[in-house]
Amino acid sequence: MKRLGLSNVRIRTRFVILLVGILAVSLLMNVVWIWMTQQKQAEREMHEKAYVLSQQMEAAWEFMVINQDIINYDANGEYNFKKLHCSLVGKSIGKLFGKKTGYTIRYTNFNPRNKADIPDEFELEALTLFAADVKTSEFYKVSEYAGKGAFRYTAPMRIEENCLECHGEPAGELDILGYPKEGWKIGDLAGIVSIVMPTAMYTENIQSNVVKQVGYISLLTLSIIMVIYYAMSKLVTRPLNQLKDAMGHVKTGDLKVDLKDIDAQGEIRDLSDHFEIMTQELQTLYDDLENKVELRTQDLARANDILESQQIQLEEANRRLREDNQYKSDFLAIISHELRTPLTSIIAFAEVLEKASEDKCPKEQKITQEIRANSQVLLRMINNILEIARIEAGKQELIIEPIDLVDVINAVESVIEPLIEKKSIQYSSVLHSDVPVIEGDREGLRRIVENLLSNALKFTPEGGEIKVWVAYDQERNEVLINVQDNGIGIRKEDQPYIFEKFVQSDSSIHRQYNGSGLGLALAKELAELHGGWIKVVSELDKGSLFTVGISAGEGKEDWLHLDF
Repeated sequence: MKRLGLSNVRIRTRFVILLVGILAVSLLMNVVWIWMTQQKQAEREMHEKAYVLSQQMEAAWEFMVINQDIINYDANGEYNFKKLHCSLVGKSIGKLFGKKTGYTIRYTNFNPRNKADIPDEFELEALTLFAADVKTSEFYKVSEYAGKGAFRYTAPMRIEENCLECHGEPAGELDILGYPKEGWKIGDLAGIVSIVMPTAMYTENIQSNVVKQVGYISLLTLSIIMVIYYAMSKLVTRPLNQLKDAMGHVKTGDLKVDLKDIDAQGEIRDLSDHFEIMTQELQTLYDDLENKVELRTQDLARANDILESQQIQLEEANRRLREDNQYKSDFLAIISHELRTPLTSIIAFAEVLEKASEDKCPKEQKITQEIRANSQVLLRMINNILEIARIEAGKQELIIEPIDLVDVINAVESVIEPLIEKKSIQYSSVLHSDVPVIEGDREGLRRIVENLLSNALKFTPEGGEIKVWVAYDQERNEVLINVQDNGIGIRKEDQPYIFEKFVQSDSSIHRQYNGSGLGLALAKELAELHGGWIKVVSELDKGSLFTVGISAGEGKEDWLHLDF
């Protein structure tokens, strides 16, 4: 896939673009700097010229002021003005000078005698400044005049002794020109000389200089770019392309690369040398790897042969194991069935003997009860073995129906009642009022309760206590069957194993109390078949509490409110 954007641009092109950008910014900054410098220089030149011109005009004015009395008396001793008054001469010289140079020279004040000399906005600003500060000797700036750019310069004209004849006191008296005197005193602001210098010529010079500078720098930039482009092509791009071609060969799997004749210097030469060394090392590694792969392939082939042989042996072992397991299950089922039939008959005959002979001696009565009680224990053991065999064979199916746990508890109590009486156990059972009717396998739940009670009876001493209570956990929607005794208890290290088949917490206990070790394992299997669980809380020599949790299901409309 081709990458788009700047990633496709060659390095020399990128470098040229970067250089052009830098030079363009530098050129722009240089143009701005030249323009500002030329403007300041032009402003200084115009200021100097305006200052010199104002001094020349002031000198002409003073000349006329000093000499007009000398030249204005005729032979009869009468005053002959001849129109050579100082103000008229100054204005006339200014007009003549303006025609030859393009400058404008004006004389004005706040209230000029001639309407043509009324000050404009700039001149009013200058008059206000000079009137407020007698030390200010000039005021200038670049602005517009008659719609064009111009340099405006003003200098103050103050009243001297020779000026009092026309402008002094008394105020209102007519002077020699017929104008009322202003009543000024020596040092008062008489007006300003205003000089207007067009900036067009200076602007054209600045533009011409800028164009020359831009042309020169552009030509220099183009020359530098061409030199750098050529140098980049020869010193960088060309050797990099040679490296690229070499990498193309490596990409196709050809690791025999010769870069000794590459046209490169410096870092690129070092890069090409390292690349050549790398390809040589890769070639060595590749050859070595092929040898190792061949050896590993041979080892793998031998390992596969061994694995196939082991797999055949494992399949044969699994087949034998399945046969042995099936044989064990069939054997247990057959033996249990064959034992249960005569054992059921023994229990029936024992019950008949117990009921038929009312005049038996106590010893015979006790023997009969012992036969019946031990036969029932043996029958429960056989039933447990048979049930475990069915579960392991996957033949155990639950018959789901609505179950009232009162019936289950009562059915178990009727079976174990002789054992309870025999050991003088204090027995109690309670069903909480909020326990609902649940869905489950009646025989499976009966087996769970029966095995838990049998286990409690086995390990509870004579005169001990056993409690059974059924509660409802509304938060988890579970019915909890609890069987508690105050028997010998179970060590903490043995508790994780007591629900395994044929396991009891202690071999000495097994010898003392007998039992197959299947009761708790079967209770766990049946609880899990119902989707439930079983756990134990026990302390050595203080008793045990077994709890079975069975889901209450979704239908909880039928509630049973019975205590017993």
